[in-house]
Amino acid sequence: MKTHALHLLHSNPCTPKCFVKRTVLYVALVCALVLLGRSAHARLHSGASGLDVVELSGAWRFQLDIDDIGERDGWFRTEFDRSRWGSARVPMAWDLYESALWGFEGVGWYALDISGSMARVGGIQRLRFGRVNYHTKAWLNGEFLGENINGWLPFEFDVTGKILAGRSNQLVLRVDNRPRPQWLPGAKRIEWVQYGGILQPVQLVTSGNACISDLCLDATSPRVKCTVEVRSRVNQELTVRLSCGSVTASVGLTVTPGTPHKTDLSFPVTSVRYWSPESPTLYEVSVVLLRGQQVLDRVVEKFGIRKVEVSGRRVLLNGAPLHIRGVNRYDEYAPYGPNPPRDLVKKDLKAMKQAGVNTVRVHYPQSPDLISLYDEMGFLMIEELPINWWNLHLDDGGGAENDILPVALPALERMIKRDKNHPSIVIWSMANESPTDTPTGIRTMRTLMQRARQLDPTRLVTFVCSQTEVSRHKAYAEADLVAANLYSGTLHGETARRMSEIEERVYRPSAQYLQTSLAAFPDKPLLVTEFGTRGIRGIRGDAPYSEDFQAACIRATWRAIRDTADVAGGVLWCWADYYHRRDFIQYAPFGPYGVVTVDRHPKAALTVLAELFRDQ
Repeated sequence: MKTHALHLLHSNPCTPKCFVKRTVLYVALVCALVLLGRSAHARLHSGASGLDVVELSGAWRFQLDIDDIGERDGWFRTEFDRSRWGSARVPMAWDLYESALWGFEGVGWYALDISGSMARVGGIQRLRFGRVNYHTKAWLNGEFLGENINGWLPFEFDVTGKILAGRSNQLVLRVDNRPRPQWLPGAKRIEWVQYGGILQPVQLVTSGNACISDLCLDATSPRVKCTVEVRSRVNQELTVRLSCGSVTASVGLTVTPGTPHKTDLSFPVTSVRYWSPESPTLYEVSVVLLRGQQVLDRVVEKFGIRKVEVSGRRVLLNGAPLHIRGVNRYDEYAPYGPNPPRDLVKKDLKAMKQAGVNTVRVHYPQSPDLISLYDEMGFLMIEELPINWWNLHLDDGGGAENDILPVALPALERMIKRDKNHPSIVIWSMANESPTDTPTGIRTMRTLMQRARQLDPTRLVTFVCSQTEVSRHKAYAEADLVAANLYSGTLHGETARRMSEIEERVYRPSAQYLQTSLAAFPDKPLLVTEFGTRGIRGIRGDAPYSEDFQAACIRATWRAIRDTADVAGGVLWCWADYYHRRDFIQYAPFGPYGVVTVDRHPKAALTVLAELFRDQ
């Protein structure tokens, strides 16, 4: 296999254009890896304080396992020869290693030598993985560490005493990104590319013999409530010390091994400025765990003070009515896949701001770095559990209806645990366009929403249905708001094929659907979570898929949203074009629903969207 360093940019399929300035682009890619390898909420790098975080981004090696023989043949064993495996950059999707790997779904193996100088005695050592897609098995020096079945959220393995001094330690991963209906998103048919491999940083975290295992902030008022969870390997007396600006607080605690110990503190924020899209004010809190004067662990977190709630038909932010002007957005950006350089991401978000966007919805958890940018730049966020088209296409090889709760509940808990302190996130969504009107679907949505409220009572909860009769989705009775996708005249009902048909086939049925949906749950807000249609840049005229037709459909649907009293707003599908899985659709390898292209060139619809959103 050719090494990534020399051959990454050969005929890269992530863009239709040929890259002439390959050297410049390669440098940009390397910079992206450095920038996105650092979490805005990472623990501090401070060996002197008893805490050390080392990013393992060095000489990783990679091997394909198309026939899935590696585990049988012992590729994880210490004596196995991996010297001829290819070089790989981490984090980066394996789709970008070579053009032949674009869209590859199967098994790949990673290996890394960890120096024995990283071994520590008397503390806790953990291998932390930000995101590996999808099913991961891990071995260290031939010993099986465990597995993770989730392609979006972090996981870790306790390796205390397993990294040996005076020798090279072999970390080996088996990664499988093939979809299974029993795993999230719960379907064989998946719209987005299943970028494979190690997609976010891998870290070796060393702390004292006790650590802060969780930090939860309730910042819905100027008096912030803070819950700190501590785990310890020995019986000991510890102190938790908190500081925010000039305010400090501390509490002593006795901890025992085996079970987490939680302690509550609160502190005031004086001269408070509430967080909002117009004024995204952030504060910083530092929590230190001490034994005497020795620092065992430290967590630093940014937060915003804001409150989201519903009152009748209205969604309120800090007590004021909120009208949502949103876009759906995948995390990919050609030609970088899901790891674009930070400066390009910020440029992209600035363009969204200029277009009047105040809300972002996503189909799966995003990276902490990206959510932190939403915090800093003032975007509201609807973060969604990746249940998508679950039990919808059973005739596509999905088999019999399956119960997704065994994997969905742990994923929900992990998503909320990781992201709960971000002020940008205002709504947890449980699913998208799944049969949530069946007994199984209703029970599943109720269970997930109830659990989300238990974990986080400070945010709204809902799920998203396709353009169906919302009254059939009885779990909305327990949701904070009704969320439905709206594609009249494009994907639903009689198709509009000329602009002269848009009024009759797009606007009028959209307005009628909204009125019917409002009547189904008269005491709840209604939010349109998707609307839009396809438009290909450079194609103009009175025909579907043209820039002009796309812009006209967006204008008509938004007019229906605006003209229907009590609708809380709309979220366009979508901000940017995106790539499909290889077998998803026939007319193109990408979804051209964006108002900008996958490499961020504007279409006519961007001008229209900005006009509509700014007018609101």
